[in-house]
Order: sequence, then C-alpha cells, then structure tokens
Amino acid sequence: MRPSGQSIDFHIEKKALTGEPDECGDIGFIKTYDNFCFLALVDVLGHGKPAAQVALLSKDYLAQNYTKQLTDIINGLHGCLRGTRGAVVAACRLDIDTGILQYSGMGNIHLRLFGTRQETLVTKDGIVGYMIPSPVQAQTRLLPGDILVMTSDGIKEHFDLNAYPGITTGQARDICNKFITCLGKGSDDLSCIALRFGI
Repeated sequence: MRPSGQSIDFHIEKKALTGEPDECGDIGFIKTYDNFCFLALVDVLGHGKPAAQVALLSKDYLAQNYTKQLTDIINGLHGCLRGTRGAVVAACRLDIDTGILQYSGMGNIHLRLFGTRQETLVTKDGIVGYMIPSPVQAQTRLLPGDILVMTSDGIKEHFDLNAYPGITTGQARDICNKFITCLGKGSDDLSCIALRFGI
C-alpha cells in the first residue's frame, strides 16, 4: 500500500518439479523503490539442484542491478550466466504513480495483462547466457484494476479464460496459486508473479 498515488499488490510463487524447494530452477525477484516496482522472472534450462544454483546466481545479479535500464539488465545477466546452462528471463519496471510499465525479455517467459483488457506482451527469443539478439524495451500502461501475470513455461500459455472462472480474482497471492494449481503442466518447474494495480 502507498500513502499516495496508486496502490499495488504483488506476489511470487514457484514450485519445483521434484517438489523440493531447493531444486527449483525458476526464481522471481521483486523490489519496490522510490515510485517504482521492479519485477523479474527467470527460468533456468532444466531442473533440479544444478538449475537451482544458476537461478540463485541470477537472483543475486538482479538484486545488485535492478535500478539499471532493462536492456542493460538483460545484457548483464547474459554475461553473468555465460558458461552455465542458460535461462530465459523477463523483466519489468512499473511506475506506480503513472501506471507506465516498461518490459524486456528473452525466451518464453509469458507476460499477460488481465482486468480492463486482455493483452500479451511480446518479448524476443533467445537463451540468456548462450545466445541472444540485442534486447529491446517496450512499454504499455496499466489502468486501475489491471493485473500483470508473469509465468514460466511450466504453466500453460494458451487457455480459455472462461474455462477457469475466478482465476484472475482475489489477491496477488491467490492469483499465483490458482495459475500454478490450475494451469501447471506437471513436466517442469513452474513459477508465477502476479501484480494487481490500483487496488
């Protein structure tokens, strides 16, 4: 909750394929500062403890560099993960007062908006730490009532929203848990970040 401007509610949820918390190759990072909220989701290739170690390396990098330009973060993470099994990543920065959302990414982290409209935010293909094109930054604007959902590919990308009534309702924690429970593929680590804007 913020004393002025728009309020936000966010949550990260992840689940390892093995069920062991220390064996998840997916990791999320959220940081609020000034009037911004930075969010990133990383999905390391593969799963188990080796993937989890790379995920923690990614989180450490994000924790030290979240104030940088998004494209610089993607490039920096690419250098940080060079020589590892690699990862896919998406990063967003929300101006909480204006609702302007900047985003950038590489690979199949899915970014979707629900609420006042349904929209998919498209990023580039690539594997961070292995081979990527030059990252780009795009932006959109969140309106009060909008929900940003970021998911790894352990969660179904294509689904009929009408088949899952209520999946985008409730607090951000509820939304994350419903995406994981209802849409998890059961064949990979899975993770979800949800952010509700203007609650």
